[in-house]
Amino acid sequence: MFGLRLARNEASWAAADYPKGTMGLEAECTLRLGRKKHTGTAVLDAESLMFRGDIELKLAFESIRSVHVEGDELVASSAEQETRFELGKTVAERWTKLIKLPKELFEKLEVLPSSNVAVVDISDPLLVTGLRERTASVSEGRVAPGTPVIFFQADTRDALRKLLLLRARMTETGVLWLVLPKGPKAIAEADVIHAVREASLVETKTVSISRAHVARKCVIPPEFQGKPVRRPPIVSLPPPPPDALGVVENVTAKK
Repeated sequence: MFGLRLARNEASWAAADYPKGTMGLEAECTLRLGRKKHTGTAVLDAESLMFRGDIELKLAFESIRSVHVEGDELVASSAEQETRFELGKTVAERWTKLIKLPKELFEKLEVLPSSNVAVVDISDPLLVTGLRERTASVSEGRVAPGTPVIFFQADTRDALRKLLLLRARMTETGVLWLVLPKGPKAIAEADVIHAVREASLVETKTVSISRAHVARKCVIPPEFQGKPVRRPPIVSLPPPPPDALGVVENVTAKK
């Protein structure tokens, strides 16, 4: 029976199934407190780890001194006790990482519980899951017109071309977080500056979001608010030169 619950937990995580309008993650769980076991549901939200079943338990992140994974268990230790959540290895590992994500990061990113967020080409699943836990709505890939907060990752110079398209979807007071790689640059700084200016945006803030990536806050300056957005150019193949057409016609005629 326990193995079936773990399998369901693993499947739910793989499917990334977040009920509309909900915040936080849930998983079937066996809770261990000392020698006693309790069956119920574990809930992870932005500030605490909870258990709901024949007993109720809530561990605020600030009260957790250490958290790690042992086998299929997430082990959380506080000053009072050690609590073990049997969740399955994959879920336990992901939840442990989410608990360790600093709350200050999302405060620096100015993400609120009421925020509606769109993420485009973001490669870090922990960032996306953290946003889902802390906001009212997160859409992946699709950006509806008027989306107030957009996270967009560009790892190459060509990827920066999407900035113009995303700029057209922003609200006048909206924010676009441009996520870029750290370390050896796949994108030159001059290319980033040029792409931001081409989209009629300005950078106002930089936040380190992981060891691999940094996020730059881009907004529409007052002088460009209320003005029509320049549409990105349509890339098409140029017509062949007349000489090339003549060669084709001559070959056809000879046949």
